[in-house]
Formats: sequence, structure tokens, C-alpha cells
Amino acid sequence: MNRQGKASIWQNARGYWKEYIAFFSFFVFWMIITASFSPRNIVGGLISSFLVVLLVRLTFRIKLPEDITPLFLIRFPIFLAVLAWEVFKANINLAWILIRPRLLIEPTIVRFKSELRGDFRNTVLADSITVTPGTLTLDAQGDELLVHCLAPSHKKGLLYERRCEHLVLWLFKQKSNIQ
Repeated sequence: MNRQGKASIWQNARGYWKEYIAFFSFFVFWMIITASFSPRNIVGGLISSFLVVLLVRLTFRIKLPEDITPLFLIRFPIFLAVLAWEVFKANINLAWILIRPRLLIEPTIVRFKSELRGDFRNTVLADSITVTPGTLTLDAQGDELLVHCLAPSHKKGLLYERRCEHLVLWLFKQKSNIQ
């Protein structure tokens, strides 16, 4: 605070680090999809990124969830890579189930209780389960998910191995009671 009791512009700016990260992410995305480093493209990307962040902030008055921290942002690309690997393995598993002469399909609906705390974390878990072939999140109420599993191996992976849940717990650096 300065002598008149007003916060300086730099003190106010510290509270907007998530917007800065969103701006930087949009700009990097712009540079990747345009694949041009001309001054015109750089200025266009800076202006577009600023306008997107500003419009989202003003129009929807959206604040990013508190769960999005610098550690989350560092871990997120690793999370996506591991999730992509899990999706790939699930695709191979599902293809194997479908091409076998005797289909090993036993569709079941499973009630799954998550250890994750908070709606945002459980939404990330539900989405991670849904993008994995053979499973589909039908409903989410608090920490309880209703999941459709196509085969017994999917049910086993969801209820006993809990790979998706372990991955999301790691992403948010939340301690687990799961053994």
C-alpha cells in the first residue's frame, strides 16, 4: 500500500496470475496453429489473446477454480500424456474384446465413490473416465459417479485398480486413502 492507503497497480496485478497464464496459453496456442512468427502474426496473437481473456472475464465473470494452481499447470501436460496412454491401452483392449469370436461383453452400471474433494476435481475424473473407451460416466452427484462399463475388465479397472482416480489425485496433489 502506498501512503494514501491505495494499492499500487502492481499489488493489484498479483491477483490476476491465472488470467496471465490463460493469456499466455492462448498466445502460445495462436502461435502453434498459425505457425508463423511474422510481426503481424505476433501482434495479432497478442491482441486476440488479450481480447479472449478480457471478454471471458467481463462477459461471464468467470473465475478459474481454486484448484488450478501453478503445480496443476505443471502437472497437467503429464496428466494428459498418461491419460492418452490409458486411452490407447483401452482402445486396444476394446478392439481385442470386439474381434474375438466369443464377445466378452457384460454391460453393467456401477456406482463409484470417489475420494476426490470438490466438484471440479470430480468433473475431471468423470471426464477422464468418459474419454476412456469402454466406460461412460452417466451421472455425477457430489463424489459419487454412475458409470457404464462395457466389459468386466473395465469394471475391475474402475473399482479395484482405480487408475483414473489415482491419476486425478496425483494431478491435484491430493493424498489418497486407496491402497
